[in-house]
Amino acid sequence: MKRKLFSASLVLIFLILISTVVSAGQYIKIGNGFEPTIDDGKVAWTNNGVIHVYDLTTKKETTVNSSAASHPAISGNKLVWLDESREFPRLTVYDIKTRSRSHITKDVDNSSIPAIYGSRMVWSADSCVYMHDISTSTQTKIATGNNPDIYANRISYDSYSTRDTPQIYVYDITTKKAIDVSQYGDNMFSHIYGDKVIWSDFYNRLGNVRMYDITTGQQTEVTTGNDKTGYDTGGSTDISGNKIVYLKHNDLANIDSGDLYIYDIDTGKSKQLTSGNTAQTPVISSNVIVWSDSGSIYKLNY
Repeated sequence: MKRKLFSASLVLIFLILISTVVSAGQYIKIGNGFEPTIDDGKVAWTNNGVIHVYDLTTKKETTVNSSAASHPAISGNKLVWLDESREFPRLTVYDIKTRSRSHITKDVDNSSIPAIYGSRMVWSADSCVYMHDISTSTQTKIATGNNPDIYANRISYDSYSTRDTPQIYVYDITTKKAIDVSQYGDNMFSHIYGDKVIWSDFYNRLGNVRMYDITTGQQTEVTTGNDKTGYDTGGSTDISGNKIVYLKHNDLANIDSGDLYIYDIDTGKSKQLTSGNTAQTPVISSNVIVWSDSGSIYKLNY
């Protein structure tokens, strides 16, 4: 009886190891660099100030002529990034198909990290949120705040405008009105998709992820880590459809890297995707997750 039990245990361990190897084999390295962004079957990232674009269908990588690019963002065939190759920073708008480019210099500083959806892009400078419509070349100051993101007709951002700690606001481009969706805490780094907004709460815990449903008005604690279990930090998060990706780290001195997790909004459950505490800046689009790790860009079809 003991021999059979021991044999069964070996089989179980063997199956677990096989499962682990198979899961690891799903991670595919697609390039070298940092700060990946993804949309519409294309991944872009930076490497030594140069922009790289990878087509997930053709598996071909191309480079864009640049020398001091950072913080790329992509929507369809439009690619934007912060360009610091000259005396004053500017935002570059690049069309992947035509290879044409233009520059935005007004209301841009060294902390202007762009986000884009369709023909509209947003960023912050001097604690103000700006929107630029590429199709009409019009630029608008949206609000006092930082770290904006955009989806369809909504812009999310954090702001100190009415409280001592930053709150998350959502601005409706059509109605030109903003609502406070966080309501408490020390909240930063929002992302928006559809009617869902996620952000990091640094008030009680170091960056745990929260989510607000604009339609229902309900707020959800996506993660609840602590000193003992490890913080489920939201310093780097992203959302697409009913999935949220985030980092869980074990080093409070370095919240920019950690193990990669995915959260299912429908089930309310998280799953660990990587180990080693070295993943950075994950992004998600549909069923594809991309992140950087020690200077390499990885892709996972989830």
